[in-house]
Amino acid sequence: MAINRIEIKDFLVFKGEFDVDFVFGVNVLIGGNGTGKTTLLKAMYGLVNEKLSSCFYTINAKDDVAYGDRRGSIRLLYGAESSVIHFQQGVYSENMGAVVHPLNGKVHRLEGGFSSYGITGKPFDNPTVYIPEKDMLSHSIGMLALKHERPTVPFDDTLTDIIAKAQLYPKKEKLNDPLCAKIREIIGGEVAYDNDTFIIIKDKNNGQSQVAFSMEASGYKKLGLLWKLIRNGLLESGAILFWDEPENSLNPELVPVLVGILLELSRNGVQIFIATHSELLASYFAVSRQKGDAVMFYSLYKDGEQIKYDRDDRFDLLEPNTLTEEPVRLYEKQIVRGLGGNE
Repeated sequence: MAINRIEIKDFLVFKGEFDVDFVFGVNVLIGGNGTGKTTLLKAMYGLVNEKLSSCFYTINAKDDVAYGDRRGSIRLLYGAESSVIHFQQGVYSENMGAVVHPLNGKVHRLEGGFSSYGITGKPFDNPTVYIPEKDMLSHSIGMLALKHERPTVPFDDTLTDIIAKAQLYPKKEKLNDPLCAKIREIIGGEVAYDNDTFIIIKDKNNGQSQVAFSMEASGYKKLGLLWKLIRNGLLESGAILFWDEPENSLNPELVPVLVGILLELSRNGVQIFIATHSELLASYFAVSRQKGDAVMFYSLYKDGEQIKYDRDDRFDLLEPNTLTEEPVRLYEKQIVRGLGGNE
């Protein structure tokens, strides 16, 4: 059961109505800052897991006072089913006090934002994984305990869910997974969870050594987390992966390797949503896909106050395309400078 479509009305940067269709394979979102890429990923993840509010704890309605009490909705279509969440965009108040989360019953304090008040539709049963832009495994010690014991502390669930998923026991049948073997060769070992800490067990000269996850190279941590999720059986057929800026801290030579792994996951039945600022990453999806691979590119942009998009299965045909336009401008400046100009 894959996500086919999302329909949004008056939600954060999405003023008015917005809707977009997705493919079962790999969906690559590009666009400038503030065009809703991460918001889309979080909205889909939060809705299918019935935790939309706790994925957007950082909302502050001070920015939304202009239109005040505004009702909106998000509708997610998957297979022949759909799930709808209605919410009320709140007016900023310094004395809102404690608010009970309507979906999970937790109590937290808000300075503004929105309060969800209804969700309808069939529950979404597919396993989902959200990999945030931040490295969370290096900060796992006590994080989940703090969240459980201090429900009034506003945690963004996309940051804590990934820790919980990485802590799961590995599946025996994934021991010889070819994707795990490929990642293990790159990072020189495998990720383990021991004594509330993530470590990488390195293979060196037929011996082993341990490296704290926080001390590993940032790019290897990205791949190490992916190894752990595959090893734990969370990225099997029917799963959905949301990944915000996977290219961060990754050396360019590893980008095609990562793209190859993600394409293989999609061939194995994993639906993938990626938000990226990397022309290299997007371009490698365009040139590395094989016949039968479903890869779609989306360029989000602002038209006045509204978010709009262009959609194409060819990355080079997207308009506008902020990832290709800026390198062209840089090249033009280099040409002018090489000819002795100042601009």
